[in-house]
Amino acid sequence: MEDNNVSRARGQTPVSSGAGPGPVAQSAQAPDDGEEISLVDLAATLWRRRRLIVGVTLVAAVFSVAYALLQPNRYTATSSLLPISGSASSSLAQYAGLAAMAGISLPGASAGDPTVKIGAILKSRGLAEKLIEELDLIPALIEKPEKIKKGTPLGEATKVFQEDVFSVSTDAKTSLIKVSAKTKDPGLSRDIANKAIDLLQANLEARTLSSSGKSISLLETQVVEQEAKVRAAQARLTEFQRKNKLVSPQAQSSGGIQLYQGLIQQRIALEIEISRLESALSSDNPKLVSAKTQLAAINGQIADYERTGGGVGPSISAAPATMMEYANLTAELEMLTKLYGSLVGSLESMKLQEASEKLFIEVIDPAIAPERKSEPSRAMICVVGTLAGGFLSVLLAFVLDALKKLVADPEVRAKFGSARPFGKNRTKKV
Repeated sequence: MEDNNVSRARGQTPVSSGAGPGPVAQSAQAPDDGEEISLVDLAATLWRRRRLIVGVTLVAAVFSVAYALLQPNRYTATSSLLPISGSASSSLAQYAGLAAMAGISLPGASAGDPTVKIGAILKSRGLAEKLIEELDLIPALIEKPEKIKKGTPLGEATKVFQEDVFSVSTDAKTSLIKVSAKTKDPGLSRDIANKAIDLLQANLEARTLSSSGKSISLLETQVVEQEAKVRAAQARLTEFQRKNKLVSPQAQSSGGIQLYQGLIQQRIALEIEISRLESALSSDNPKLVSAKTQLAAINGQIADYERTGGGVGPSISAAPATMMEYANLTAELEMLTKLYGSLVGSLESMKLQEASEKLFIEVIDPAIAPERKSEPSRAMICVVGTLAGGFLSVLLAFVLDALKKLVADPEVRAKFGSARPFGKNRTKKV
């Protein structure tokens, strides 16, 4: 009896002297049914905290509606374009797109895909900066650019532009590229999308000019210069032919020689005839006089041909030099003409190669000012905010209920009671 009293004084449970376990030991060995969680307990917790749940949900709904109403309308303008390339790589890129859909990757296919190249140019920082500068978008993208301490206003505006305003999407099946701009002003969104297409076309032309275009420009200059040389050689040859009365030098030379030979033969025949007549006739005989007259005429023709070429070519004395000069002019013109033809052939080949490698874009649908906003979706904001408030209120209800149970637990209270601050509510032990 005294042992039991001492045990109670010390806060310990008296132990029965019987052989079987006491009720305390049985309760310690048996599972605690109060720790099990059932749907009824959860429903009861929600019912007890119904005011909290409804209040938090209503507050979240009010804040969601206020936030949705404070968001400005934003309008999205979209322009669609299709890349066109004459090279074989574009066909390979189409097959690469089909292979990618099947999970097969073709090596090097993306490098020759005009869609990839155009998409990279549209997403480049250089095009974004040029677009911002030409449309003067810094005031529209940054509220107070003068207060920027790190970086430049253009750099910050470019970052905002690429993240929030400008976007590019590509359809892998059709290779259709969509360029979108999203701002608070419908007209500004349209201008950004259309200006991006203009800058893209200028960029593609500049890239073509920087590679094969330079070679084509050089060849065109050489062709023009060579054509001028050919025309000058033709003019010199024509003037030489006119001055020396040359049309077909070979034919003229052959005919002139035959004519000269004929005159010489006639003169020889007349001289023989006159010698014969002089031996048989008197000097005043009409027949002899006529023969001498004919001989004098033939000698005049021979002298004139030797001096002037008979009016159909160069003279006999000047014929070798004239023919040599004509041959030189003809050879020069032939050489210049062949070189000109070679340059023209190279130019045409280079143009064909440029046409096969050059990228073009066809604007399928230019951007127009949108009439309806694209953001924000106020109904979605309100729904999501309200649901989030409801989930938060339910979670808060369960947390408060769990805390209440912990506070009501004697063991927990005993643990927190034993952890009182030093020097407060301490009793002396006797």
